[in-house]
Amino acid sequence: MTKTKKITYLVLFFAVATLFVLGGLYDLKIAHALYGPSNLMAQIFEGAGIFPPFLIWSVTFALLFWLVDPRKDRKLLKQVGCVAGMVASWFVFGYMAINETSIEISWLPYVMGAISAAGFTPLTLYLVGRIEAEKKKKWLVFFGFASIVCVLSNIILVNLIKYIWGRPRYREMAAAGDFSIFSNWYHINGFTLHGHHSFPSGHTASATVLFVFCALGEVFPEKQAKEGTTAFIVGLYTFTMAYSRLVLGAHFLSDVTAGFTVSFLCYAVTRCLYFKTIGKQVLEKSASAEAEEDVLSIDPLKGVPKGEEGEETAAFAAEDDSAFIPEESVDIPSENNGENA
Repeated sequence: MTKTKKITYLVLFFAVATLFVLGGLYDLKIAHALYGPSNLMAQIFEGAGIFPPFLIWSVTFALLFWLVDPRKDRKLLKQVGCVAGMVASWFVFGYMAINETSIEISWLPYVMGAISAAGFTPLTLYLVGRIEAEKKKKWLVFFGFASIVCVLSNIILVNLIKYIWGRPRYREMAAAGDFSIFSNWYHINGFTLHGHHSFPSGHTASATVLFVFCALGEVFPEKQAKEGTTAFIVGLYTFTMAYSRLVLGAHFLSDVTAGFTVSFLCYAVTRCLYFKTIGKQVLEKSASAEAEEDVLSIDPLKGVPKGEEGEETAAFAAEDDSAFIPEESVDIPSENNGENA
């Protein structure tokens, strides 16, 4: 780990610790001050903002689609399976996007799911298809690993904590006009299936999943210069999502902080495990392949690199050889000749 990353993680640790302390002291006061359930931006983020996990799953299926080996059996069946996976990912996104809002029309989630699948599936296939062929395998290995270790574990952990913690949401209490059941984030209320799922914020955790794109700088060294920009954009999106959840009264400050923390830890663990195991092997294979290409670029006949430099060297050698006169053509004077002279 570089010095810059160590400093970044240290700053994040103190920032998160500070936010938990502030939440423990002022969660209810902050919620009172920010509550605005009619905020349009917050309502849009509540529905459409949950896209990151579905994006990563869909990209993984699209990479599998383009990497199906045409020489093997059941190529069409495998590609149909990949497309089905993408359709399912985007359908569930559209369905949940409506379910997360306050819109109560029974058929609308299904229609939105179908529209989402019909629109985003071909778009994802097209964009992923534009990735260079030799890079697709690296993308697939990384995103396949991230889909399981980061995204899936994140969803399981967040929802498990929600059901165990049983913390009432601000808007639940506001609707009832009773804040007596408010509890701090460090108080575990007990398992519940119906409501009271405020801690931690699932939407904020979903937004934080986008940090996996920051790891592409290690997968592809040429992208390292963009890692800072990617982190800034993802951080801004995550902050906006967290703020929107506070505005809608869906979560408290400590809830969104916990959602970010759980998801970011899943990302950090995923990144660490990947580059110590699978990623390390992929990078070593890539380095070996590049070394083999360098060896193949050497001309085995002349022992010099091909190209302009090699041609100049070969020309010089030919010119130099022609400057020598064969030994047989030299007339060496004899001793008799010297005496006659």
